[in-house]
Order: sequence, then C-alpha cells, then structure tokens
Amino acid sequence: MDGSLFVLLLLLSGLLRTTSGVYRQYHYINARMSWPEAQSYCREKYTDLATVDTMDDVNRLVNTVDAGYSGSVWIGLKRGTQKRWVWSNGEDTLTQYSAWANGEPKSVNECGYYNNGVWLSSSCSSTNFLVCYSGSTGYVWVETFKNWTDAQSYCRQNNTDLPTIHNAQELNQMKSIVPYYSWVWIGLFQDSWQWSDKWSLFFRYWAEGQPSQSSGSDCVGMSRTNSGKWAHESCNLKRPFICHGGPKSPYHSYHYVNESMTWQDAQSYCRTRFTDLATADTMSDASLLVNTVDAGYSGSVWIGLHNGTEYRWVWSMGTQSQYSIWSSGQPNGDGECVNSFNGSWYVGSCSTALPFVCFNDSSGFNIITTAMAWRDAQSYCRKHHSDLASISSTEQQNLIRNQASLWIGLFLDSWQWSDGGNLSFRYWTEGQPSQSSGSECVSMSRNNSGKWAHESCDLKHPFICHGENDKLIKKQIVRLKLSCNGKCTLNDPSIQTAILNEISEKLKSMGLESDSKISWRKGEGEEVFHQEINRIANSNNKCD
Repeated sequence: MDGSLFVLLLLLSGLLRTTSGVYRQYHYINARMSWPEAQSYCREKYTDLATVDTMDDVNRLVNTVDAGYSGSVWIGLKRGTQKRWVWSNGEDTLTQYSAWANGEPKSVNECGYYNNGVWLSSSCSSTNFLVCYSGSTGYVWVETFKNWTDAQSYCRQNNTDLPTIHNAQELNQMKSIVPYYSWVWIGLFQDSWQWSDKWSLFFRYWAEGQPSQSSGSDCVGMSRTNSGKWAHESCNLKRPFICHGGPKSPYHSYHYVNESMTWQDAQSYCRTRFTDLATADTMSDASLLVNTVDAGYSGSVWIGLHNGTEYRWVWSMGTQSQYSIWSSGQPNGDGECVNSFNGSWYVGSCSTALPFVCFNDSSGFNIITTAMAWRDAQSYCRKHHSDLASISSTEQQNLIRNQASLWIGLFLDSWQWSDGGNLSFRYWTEGQPSQSSGSECVSMSRNNSGKWAHESCDLKHPFICHGENDKLIKKQIVRLKLSCNGKCTLNDPSIQTAILNEISEKLKSMGLESDSKISWRKGEGEEVFHQEINRIANSNNKCD
C-alpha cells in the first residue's frame, strides 16, 4: 500500500505555570516617585510594579525605558523579612525534592554547590567549577573557576541558567558528567527579597556586589545602562518606574463561589483560579458584591479584607493623598477620626457629634450643619452625595477654613486587602470594626445591605473572588504532519493514545508541568487524521 502523509490537529490546554507562560505588559512611567508612591500608582492604574521572571523580561524592561534616560528605575522587588533557599531560574521546588548533605544547608552560607551526589552550602564569593543547563543540550560541564554570581552570569549568557534539580534522575544525570573530585556551583541560593504583587518565582538579576547587607536600602532599581541589572536603594529616593499589567478597568469582575471555606482556603482558591478574594473600592462595588451572591443565600460571605499589623490615616473615599495639614501636636492618639477646625486637622472620638463635609461629584464640597457621629456622617454622605470629603490640596482646605469643627473623611485604619491594594474604602455595619481579638477577617452580609463585619478567619463561609477566570490558562491548536510507511492505522484509538503519551513526555522535558492537558481535535467524519498526499510505498508498517 502507498505510504501516505497525514495531517492532524492537536489541542493543547492547561495551566502553564512555567515562567514562559506569563507574558506581562510593561509600562514606563516617566514621573519621579518614591518606591511606595510608585507602587500605589501602579496598583491604581495597572496591576503592580514590574515583576520579572526571565532574561527575556529583563530585555523588554530595558527597551521599555526612554532611550534618553540613563539612571535607575523602580521595579517591584523589595526586601522581605524571611530568607529561604530557592533556584536561580525562579522555581521554588525544595519542598518536593532536595539532596542536602547531613548538616546542610548552613545558615551563614548563601549559595549552593554539588559534590559527589549531594548538595552543600558555601559563601557565594568562593570559587568553584560550574555546571550550566541548556534547554537543548541538558547539563554542560564548565571547567573554569568562578564565584557563584559570575557562574550564574556565564550560564545565562552562554546557555540558559545554573541548573535546577527536580528529582533523583536529574541528580544522577549531573553525577554522570561531573568528575568525582569536583565541587560545582548549581542554581541554589538563599533569598530574602519578594515581589510587590506577591508573585512566587525567584528570578534575580543583581549587579556586581549586589545585594549587600546595607540597612535602609530595601527597594530595587534597574539600571538601563548596566544591561538592566538590579541594585537595592533607599525606598525614599525619587525614580521613574515600570508598572506591569493592562490598564485597569474601573469595574471589578466578581465571581461568587458557593462552597464554604475558611478565609485562608478561600484566598488560596481565588489566587489559583482568579486574581484574589474580592476587593471593593466604591459603593458601586459594594452593591455589585451583594448582587453577585446567590439570591437564596442569606448568610455571610468572605471578601478580601483582613486585619493588618500597622495603622495608617486614610480617606473614606478610598483615595490616596500625600497632603496633610495637622495642627501642632496632632495626631495625638486620642481618637480615630479627624475634624477640620480653623484650617487645621485634629483627632477626635468617632462618636462625637459634629457637622461635617460631604463631597459630591457634581457640586463639590457640601457642608452639612446637622451634627452626627463620624460613621453616621459617612453613611449620610454616601446616601445623599458621594462620601465624606477627601482633601488633597491647600486650595481644597481653604474652602472650609472659616467653618466650625467639621468631620472630614480621614480616619485611622489597620485593615488591608488580600491583593495588596492600597485603597481604603470601607463599608462597616454598625458597631464594626470592634476591638474583639481573634476576629481578623472580614465578611459581607447579603441581608444587611452588603455591610461588613469581622469574624474569626477559621469560620467557613462561601466567598467572592475577583479577576478573570483561569488567568494563566493558555490554549493552542497545533497542526502536525506524520508520514506513515505501509498500512497506516493512525486513527486507531490505541495508537493515538500512545502518540499523546510521547508528546506529553516531550512537553514535560520542555518545562511544562504535568497538569497541562493535550487532546486530539477531530475533523470531518469524526476522525483525527486525514490523508493529504501519496508518498513512496514501503512494506514496513512503521510510523516515523
């Protein structure tokens, strides 16, 4: 029988958690801000300060910066509070597999090397031979002495990176190419830095001598003129910066999950499948949250607010401002709500009844002479106008300078959003938040106009996520051609399964995780393969 050429369509889908599966949009902001100000800007307008996974990302960052600028720009990396051992390519797989020698790793050392089948730790400034990893050739033995940082740079320039070892089979592959007596650098290093958007990968691209132990230099800038390498600096310095993510929609996409979980489990669920637990920035968001919940459910649902560790003065409308005009000696710790008197701000008890200032999008500031407690004033403004007034300039403050004591929208807050958002809109039910200990997570009551209360995080409630579903799912249709010599039975289900298994193993070797799914896509006649052209006959029954 004639040999034939067959065509098939292969549908691949799955959660691509490799670094190549996430392609971020970068946006250079040519305005000088401190790192915290830049972080707030990026979170408000995009997703967050730039996160970087690969050398390709580094190159795109460099090309994003204006060609005429030669200084540093802020990215999203900041010093954290804990150190842990991770891999140079960004992976964090040590909980699944490790091969440390007895007594290792030592906390005083920060880089890892391989010797005779085990991992050991050493000072990064020591010199060893090295092994690089290349996606096309596997492990590459390099018989040249280098310190760990230089070894990492060499591998990234000439191959892919220092090796990441996932299992005993890969360890044995390395053992087969490394001479018995040799100490060789591998990709292990100790890291204490974290991304602003909470991204879990650990790709780093430090300049020579970085990171050092200098205190007070806790934020990371990228140098455009030094091949995009990174150095840490004081967070208070004013720099341009790079954000990542698409321009933010003013509307949240909410998803009600009718499954009872603790707050932490709900947070993990939302972060895996969407963006995070629900964040609310306005009264419109609060109303939308209520309408998201199933009509038949009358209990509480988790949202993304939880108690933080620091108090800060924030605005009822949720906006951020660097402007303040505290009177001398204020704030003095005598209250949690702020009133304006004779052009200056004073702290007072939120239960004190005072006139207040509302803000309305159409009419601006509106002074209400009826005296109310701060939260009642907030509810009044939200019902009849927009919210209690936020003041961001001297010109705005002058509009109420000659009035008596008036509540404004400033209040002391210790709550924070799970997704790291800085906006401070709150919608507490009466008597909330209280000082009860152990109630650190926030739920929304569908029956009480969607108002919020804090409860024990261990209680189980349904919950609301925000963001797009399956944010890292990628689907791709691949057209393949197979030649077959002799009698072809490619539409036999057992043969198709065998081919899928081979392709699956190849995907794993390329770094795609095991939860990627592949399947055949059937064409006309419900068959996967169809004959395209005739080729030379051959008696073999073998498919190439």
